[in-house]
Amino acid sequence: MRVALILVLLIALTPMAVSAHGADKFSVIVRGVRMDPDTVQMVQNDTVEFLSVNNSNRSVRMDFNGDGDYNDSYDFNCELPSGAMCSLEMNVTNYTGNLYIFEILEDDGNLAFTLNLTLINDTHNPNSSVVPSGGYSFGNVTQDVDGDGILDNVDRCVNTEPGVEVLPLGEDFQGCDADSNNSSFQSILGVLFIALIGVWIFIRVRKEG
Repeated sequence: MRVALILVLLIALTPMAVSAHGADKFSVIVRGVRMDPDTVQMVQNDTVEFLSVNNSNRSVRMDFNGDGDYNDSYDFNCELPSGAMCSLEMNVTNYTGNLYIFEILEDDGNLAFTLNLTLINDTHNPNSSVVPSGGYSFGNVTQDVDGDGILDNVDRCVNTEPGVEVLPLGEDFQGCDADSNNSSFQSILGVLFIALIGVWIFIRVRKEG
């Protein structure tokens, strides 16, 4: 009986496998006379951090669309005084695979360092709803294969069954439950485990009585 209970417990508590890119952070150390590193390769949803370890009051900027004004929606501007840190999450909603140039400026506006950041598209989920530059969208704009009420062109989990939970779009997105039957199976095992515990307690009480 004890062996059976242990086996049921292990199966019920086994987490479902999810294919997803875990977001990472990349630190760029901005020193007085150099910056380490000056080239970074990241995947969508990773974060780049600029850490100042010098006595200068600098700033960091990135021109997203290359128009030279640094004031658009996805441009990046931050102050980087001595001992400070500023960061940018290259989230999948706003940033696609490309080369992004970050400039570190002195207090007088002169260029101190340049960071070449190569962003790679996160391709762990082929059903991504992110619309790349050029207007292309994934999936069919009129179909709803899994019948969950979300058209395929904006459904990050287009192959899931109706009623299967889809985690939210953005930084909290960790993948799709591909098969609702697995979730149901785990629920049944959980109920069975509780029932076996109840039977075991009942038998113990009868024996002690």
